[in-house]
This record gives sequence, structure tokens and C-alpha cells, in this order.
Amino acid sequence: MSEVILGQSMSGQYVGASADGDTLAISTSGFRPTFRYTAIDITPVATATDVLVLTGSATKTIRVTKVAIMGAATVSSIYDVYMYKRSAVNTGGTLTNPAATTADSTDSAATGVLSLYTANPSALGAGSVMEAAKVYLGTAALTSPTTTFTWGIRGDKAPILRANESLAFNFAGAAVPAGASLYLSIEWTEDVM
Repeated sequence: MSEVILGQSMSGQYVGASADGDTLAISTSGFRPTFRYTAIDITPVATATDVLVLTGSATKTIRVTKVAIMGAATVSSIYDVYMYKRSAVNTGGTLTNPAATTADSTDSAATGVLSLYTANPSALGAGSVMEAAKVYLGTAALTSPTTTFTWGIRGDKAPILRANESLAFNFAGAAVPAGASLYLSIEWTEDVM
């Protein structure tokens, strides 16, 4: 006697695994609208605090799945980065609101709001550090490693941003290494609440 384990995939297709223990492989490509943004060749202000911030939405549940940072400097340097989850929005400062790229052009526009600061916020929203790292910035002639934080792939819950909550790349007001040029990337999904 043999048994077949059946289930239904997210797309409605029936899938099965054979009784001999073979593992069924199915696509892990998600169905949630997914958005990405990379700030390229950013030189933070001299004593940067929050530089790139994603703020939550009043109409969608935002799950941050990945952030990354890499860069170079005139002289090889170590630069501390902190990922703050804030429960209140920043105020003041000089910023732009860049547009995110959708993974699927048929998805609606992102409701999460990106803020890229060129002058520090005058007041940072309340929050706490979720992750931190010492980022190695090699010289332009060297390839620097990318520091990446990934959430929601090990059975853990990805950081969720609701209205007035945010996730921020923060540099704690430390001196920026001379000639610093950074890439800051963020990826998130959005669901109907």
C-alpha cells in the first residue's frame, strides 16, 4: 500500500509527496507585493544619525525582510551601523522621499514611505536597536563585503511596521570615514491589514 500526501499550493495547484520519502520541491517565490530600494553612493552628513528610514502604513501591514549595507572610503575603515525600530516618527531634518521598485509591475505602489536624510532629523522618534554591525569599508580599489540582516526565513517573525512605526539605518552620530560612499538597501512586503 502506498500513500500520497496532498496539499494545495498558494496558487491553487495540488501538490504531493511520494511515500518513498522523496521531498517535494515547490517554488518559494512569494505572493505578497514586494518592494526594494537601494540608496547608491550615499555620503552621510558628518555626524549622521538616521540616514535611510522606512515608515509604516495605516492601510497595509509592512514586513521588512532584508536590509544591507556596503561601501568604500578613502582609507579602509570600520563604520558602525544600527538598525533602529522606532515607535514614533522623526521630526525635522532635510530629506527626500525616494520611490521603491516593485518586484511585480502589476502590484500597486508601495504604501510604506521611504525617507533619505541629507541633514539629520532634529528629533529622533522613540525606539530601540534591533541589529547592529561593524561595517568594513575598503578602499575603492577593494571589494568590500556586504553586511546583511535577513528576517522571516527561519521561522522568525520579520519586523512589522504599522502606522507611525519605522525602521532606520542609524550611524549614532559617529564621524563619517573620509571619502565614505555607501549603498543602503531595504526590502519589504505589504499585505492588506
